[in-house]
Amino acid sequence: MRMTVLSSLRSAGGLLRALRRRVDQLNAMLERQRRSYAQMEAFSANVAHELRSPLASLITGTELAMRDRELPPQAVDRLGANLEELRRMDGIVGDMLFLARAYGGQRARRERVDSLAALAREVVEFHDAALEDAGLSCRVEGEAAGDFDAALLKRALSNLIGNATRYATPGSTLRVGIERSRSALVRLSVANQGPVIPADRLPRLFDRFYRAEPTPCRARGADHLGLGLSIVDAIARMHGGAPFARSDAAQTRIGFTLTGADTTRAYTARRSQPAPASAPSAPTPPT
Repeated sequence: MRMTVLSSLRSAGGLLRALRRRVDQLNAMLERQRRSYAQMEAFSANVAHELRSPLASLITGTELAMRDRELPPQAVDRLGANLEELRRMDGIVGDMLFLARAYGGQRARRERVDSLAALAREVVEFHDAALEDAGLSCRVEGEAAGDFDAALLKRALSNLIGNATRYATPGSTLRVGIERSRSALVRLSVANQGPVIPADRLPRLFDRFYRAEPTPCRARGADHLGLGLSIVDAIARMHGGAPFARSDAAQTRIGFTLTGADTTRAYTARRSQPAPASAPSAPTPPT
């Protein structure tokens, strides 16, 4: 009996040692992956930073060259096309630098935002021309307030509205949703009617340079590289939240959560009603 117990203990000890070795190997592999990812992020940030100065010089030089009145029209047109591409590249570099900083741990600079609905309406107004060209309308639903980075939220909502505009069925309505939970969590999203995104593509929507749209979408003037939703993901994480995406036959809804909302009062999207008119006072009798 005693030998059986000792044999069992030795077997258990051997199993624990083998398990410990496996755990150590897994931890080492995860550490290598973490270092590799950190090196890749640092490389992206360094490349983006180094490209900004030469691009700025090329843009400035091209703008100055186009002011030369002795240039033939064909040369001005060629310089204009080059300038457009240079500005596009400068935008890509700026986005890559922003993503590198965001995933490097940069946090949102929070400030008081009394109405997310008002902020969303500002972004919708900015997209009025694009929405009209696409035959769409947009409605803001819900309300919340709290401490957020207003500039970053406008950028994220602008990317979501621009993305929905490319996919939405002409004649339909985009819906910007603002949902506040009982905790200090807010869900911002943009919903549109349009083609269903396959379930296997939904998790990849927020990957850099990933585009899930069918080919006809580019005919509607979409000139994007698949960084818009990656920026939405980064802005969500800078606010302590996360992105989400759902798509079915009824609608496609893409958005993100963020922390920092007020929890002391309930906000609604209803407009304040005017106070009822008071009854006229009785005339004062003459003395």
